[in-house]
Amino acid sequence: MSPLPRAIPALVPLALCCAAPPLLAQEAPELSAVIVTTATRSERDITATPAPIQLIDAADIEAMGAATLRDILELSSGLYVAPSGRNLQIRGLGHSDSVYLLDGRRIKGEFSNAYELERISATQIERIEILRGPASVLYGADALGGVINIITRRPRSGLEISLDAQYGANSDGDGSRRTGAVAIRGGSEVLRYALHASALRQRPYAERETTTVTAPQAGVQIPPSTHPNALIRTRLKDHYTVDVDYRDQAAVDTLGGEIEVHPSATLTLALAFNYLQETREGDYVSSRYATTVAGGGGNFIQAANIPARQYDDNERRDLTARADWRPADSLALAYRLHYSRYDKDRVVYALPWADLGYGSREASASSRNRSTLSHLIHDLTATWRPDTAHTVVGGMEHRSNKVDSTAYDADGRTFKSAFLQHEWQLAERFNAVYGARYDDVSVGGSQVSLQAGAVWQAAPLARLRFNYAQGFKAPDDRVLYVDQTNPQGVPMLGAEVIAAARGKTTAHALKPETSETWEVGLAGGNTQWQYGLSLFRSDIEERIEQVREGSAPLTYNTFRNISAARIRGIEAEGSWRIRHNLRARIGLTRLRTENLDTGARLLATPHTLANLSVDYTPTQHWMLQAIVRHTGSQDYSGTTATERADAYTLVNLKASYLPPSSPGLEIYGGINNIFDEKIDTALGSDPGPYLYAGIRYRF
Repeated sequence: MSPLPRAIPALVPLALCCAAPPLLAQEAPELSAVIVTTATRSERDITATPAPIQLIDAADIEAMGAATLRDILELSSGLYVAPSGRNLQIRGLGHSDSVYLLDGRRIKGEFSNAYELERISATQIERIEILRGPASVLYGADALGGVINIITRRPRSGLEISLDAQYGANSDGDGSRRTGAVAIRGGSEVLRYALHASALRQRPYAERETTTVTAPQAGVQIPPSTHPNALIRTRLKDHYTVDVDYRDQAAVDTLGGEIEVHPSATLTLALAFNYLQETREGDYVSSRYATTVAGGGGNFIQAANIPARQYDDNERRDLTARADWRPADSLALAYRLHYSRYDKDRVVYALPWADLGYGSREASASSRNRSTLSHLIHDLTATWRPDTAHTVVGGMEHRSNKVDSTAYDADGRTFKSAFLQHEWQLAERFNAVYGARYDDVSVGGSQVSLQAGAVWQAAPLARLRFNYAQGFKAPDDRVLYVDQTNPQGVPMLGAEVIAAARGKTTAHALKPETSETWEVGLAGGNTQWQYGLSLFRSDIEERIEQVREGSAPLTYNTFRNISAARIRGIEAEGSWRIRHNLRARIGLTRLRTENLDTGARLLATPHTLANLSVDYTPTQHWMLQAIVRHTGSQDYSGTTATERADAYTLVNLKASYLPPSSPGLEIYGGINNIFDEKIDTALGSDPGPYLYAGIRYRF
């Protein structure tokens, strides 16, 4: 590795210190107010918010040259998006620990949220608000690690049309991706509308690998060529060569829109819809795959390390009705009715199906998952401002989930909750926010969550904040009721499932996961520079994790409350406008994670994230950008033991041109991973230098 990547983490705090003039003495033009809504569910200046909130606005998104939500988040400071694109972490907690919102409403999809990052086009996004840390007081169960609220471009009067098209591939032409999007907004003061559509076509990025196949004999895995069973010995090869896909072949199409009616100055009625159609396929190596040869106990012999292909066909429909009413200057009411239905069809086929003894590819089908998941949410929120010093926000939510699946047998469950929050301006330079929430889950029990924080403007350029928050996550249907074979060929048996034929003879209970986070922060800035520093500690109890149980050959995966975890961290970030046309931004996250039961580091959690970006506009028509992202080493579960993936550093370059003769037109392009940094394939690999070009037009 070159000296530059090693030096980046050390340079970040130094750069922050150099960029920040003395806090007490510095006087410079103040920043204009930036209003956010996610942290308190009310409109609030981001500088007066005790909870750690990160804002990615429209200007940031366009500067990135992003085509999808994934492009935006993986280039943003303080967030970790795994190279596979299927895991996003906020402060060491992953996809399934965060709540994804689209305009404040929950997104229904995979329990792991594995594919959400490529399902939303950047063209339809106005801004993204990311709440770091537990947010159960405002958003209920599942908001253990944080909230990602994607806020789309709202209907507006007049007419605005946006077009965006992009194409990219690596230097060998592999892993190509084509995206296109169109958005239309318009209307009058009384009736407004917004429509958007997007399409993504992605070719796979693969690396050629050779598998070593084994089959069980007397409790030991041996090569097929030495197996005593003649069918195994003569059909199965000891090795297969396969192109393993680290980026799926994918087709993702979306269509959505919203109509707003303003009968009066105090009432807004709206109806919105969204539709998603997605297909994916990818080749991989299955850790075990059933042959047609009978083994002991009436089961079929399972061969290890067999090439396989997975197909996914997913569809989602969303419909939302909302009413916003302000009966008085001091009171605002908001009601939302949201219905979402998600249909999934997954199947896996063996590539060497004939060698396994099957008469056709279709006969080798495994890991079939046909599921329909739906939820209906009623959400009522009231905001009362009796005077300028007090804001009271309260609300109630009723959410009913229904499931029809071949992967698990579960009854529907309901979530009932109520919350109350008080925002109090105790003095000119001191404000506090505190609240509580009660959740009652039909499967998972009830929970009270608390949150309290304060912000003190200690000096013109020094703002201190403190925040305490509790998180709560009830066991989901998957960890309780799943009953299927996963794409790796391993039985997945939920806590409540009894399947004696596959080795699980008893059911066991799961408790909800809970967390507590304490945080202090210091921040400040003006139009020339800004800085922020946060220290936090999160304790997670009753952590639910996947475990391997049973004895060969009847081993299976299930879920248990097996550990308590602690995550301690420091986040530092800053920006400096060096000249009127030159700006640098820098960020550093350092984590110290621990499984309190074993003392080991948490798996799949990099302990260092560093980000440096420089924007340069030599003329009003050109913008040049360089982004350096460093991801530290991380432990992961290997074949036989815990292994460590090396750190890596990616350097991206981007250029944008605004033709003076064509207002509203932008031509842009760039190269990602320009130095061809290698990434451990256990994390998902990287296609190497990736070139892209796009055109954006708005009028």
